[in-house]
Amino acid sequence: MDKNKATKSLSFLAIILLIFIGLNMRTSLTIIPPILSNIQKSLNLPGWFLGSLTTIPLLCFALVSPFVDLWRQKIGLLRVLILGLILLTVGSFLRIYSFTSLLIGTLLLGAGIAVLNVLAPAVVATYFPTKIGLMTSVYSLAMSIFSALSAGFSAPLAGKIGWQPMVQFLAIFPAITCFITLGLTHQKPQQQRVRAQTELEPIRNVWTIPSAWFLTGYMGIQSLLFYTILTWLPSIMMAHGISQNNASLLLGAFQLAGVPMAFIIPNIAGHRTKQSGLMLVTATAYVLGFIVLLSPELPIWLAICSCIFLGVSTNSSFNLSMILFPLKTESLEETVAISGMVQSMGYLIAAAGPFAAGMIFNGIHSWNLILILLILMVLIQTICGLLVDRKAKIFH
Repeated sequence: MDKNKATKSLSFLAIILLIFIGLNMRTSLTIIPPILSNIQKSLNLPGWFLGSLTTIPLLCFALVSPFVDLWRQKIGLLRVLILGLILLTVGSFLRIYSFTSLLIGTLLLGAGIAVLNVLAPAVVATYFPTKIGLMTSVYSLAMSIFSALSAGFSAPLAGKIGWQPMVQFLAIFPAITCFITLGLTHQKPQQQRVRAQTELEPIRNVWTIPSAWFLTGYMGIQSLLFYTILTWLPSIMMAHGISQNNASLLLGAFQLAGVPMAFIIPNIAGHRTKQSGLMLVTATAYVLGFIVLLSPELPIWLAICSCIFLGVSTNSSFNLSMILFPLKTESLEETVAISGMVQSMGYLIAAAGPFAAGMIFNGIHSWNLILILLILMVLIQTICGLLVDRKAKIFH
């Protein structure tokens, strides 16, 4: 009986941890795009730097992700997670004072979120090896809900209390998550995933496996699409004559539209051996969303439709990417190895999106070419996903 209580207590605490991991994974990023103009005026930022507020964290994801597995092997999963949360807390607190503190804070929170990105699937695989789909949806759902709230209410709240207190308040969430993680450090999970090979047999070098590179392409382009939309969707909406507050609310709608997918996709994918059907539906939603934005006239109802299509597609492809890590592997070691490699190279691909879109717009003062290029990226992403889906396990 005592053992059952201990198991239930451990599972409950691990679920709370997953919820808070999800809360922290995007909130500090999605709060920024609607208030870029406020930040620029307050800190006298050069215009070219604004897109970098999204690009810098992506570069941090790419640079930090390969080392997360090495750190995990040396000091353990939860200790590395705590380190990432501390970086996120300090970064969130610092970035409101000056251009320099904004840059340093953004670098620190980018490094912190990189740790969370890599270890979230590993937490699921460690504490819930038989409930991968359901528990992936837990942190993904939390991520979607809170990123939608931060994006949607960012500009209105900044108008009421100022952007600095609002941004700095976010530091409280990773701090709370640190204490939750500490509660798990003295408890061991009751179940462990095991590989068919002996524990002494090393896993293959993930960097030499073609399927890992296809998964990198799928994940990388998914991130490129999401962060490009996240950074520039308010600007695209305002270019169509929509007000800043309404553009912020539409960005929140974009995030909110994907919330159901955070539950639906992992649970469907977790019970399927092939994900090609989900990938094709997701690609269709992407294309419809971008085509709507190409319309010469964009009434508010049509803008909402575009946000729904794009929200559903970005969240669906993100969740497909994340659940493929544990589904296509057989042990914690394999899960963290593929997660680290894919997220490292994938976010390097993604970092080019917001920056390149800003550069192209500054050159031609039109969003149409950018939207057409994003449709092309959807086609490439889908091909990568279908190639990944051919194999049951990446390391076989």
